[in-house]
Amino acid sequence: MKSDAAERRRRGRPSKFGRPSQLVALTLPLDVVRGLRKIDRDLARAIVRVFEGAPNAADESSEDLQPDAELLKIADRRSLIVVNSVIIRSLPGVAIVPLDGTRGFLALEPGRGVSDLELAVIDRLDDAVQARERQALEQLRRQLKTWRREPTLRFHGRAIIVVETLAASRARADGTTARAGARKRGNQRRRSAAGATPRGQLLVDAS
Repeated sequence: MKSDAAERRRRGRPSKFGRPSQLVALTLPLDVVRGLRKIDRDLARAIVRVFEGAPNAADESSEDLQPDAELLKIADRRSLIVVNSVIIRSLPGVAIVPLDGTRGFLALEPGRGVSDLELAVIDRLDDAVQARERQALEQLRRQLKTWRREPTLRFHGRAIIVVETLAASRARADGTTARAGARKRGNQRRRSAAGATPRGQLLVDAS
């Protein structure tokens, strides 16, 4: 019976914040409650938003505050799967596209879906030796399973194009190489044209 109860708890409502949470009972002044509800009707979410926007929150270690896996909202009802890229540096067949210094969103190869992502996490778990990385991968694996079972969530694959801004020195070097290559190809075409036999003509050598 005990194991059944634990299993039911694991299959319950997914984590509201995408990271470990704790139930806290607190009493607040009415004006504070009204102010928080203007931020979010859900008081817990309102408090989290106030904390995350506070100056002292930014001073804390980003590794301590940042969840290892979360859904980052980018538009109405649309989110990206984001991981702590300081800890989770690679996954087989998955690109971790940097968002900032410590976070990256997951981009899969064409034709792959969330089940393939789960398999990639499992494959990486087999190779991971650092305890901290294994902890992060286990959290990502749990979150993927929770999100996949959540009836209000749907997963869609989208192709992305990443545009890289080159440093000035590298851009100049690449431009010089490209121009030199273009000149070389042009010279080769001119030499070929000069020595080529025009179509429709037959050359006969006199013996």
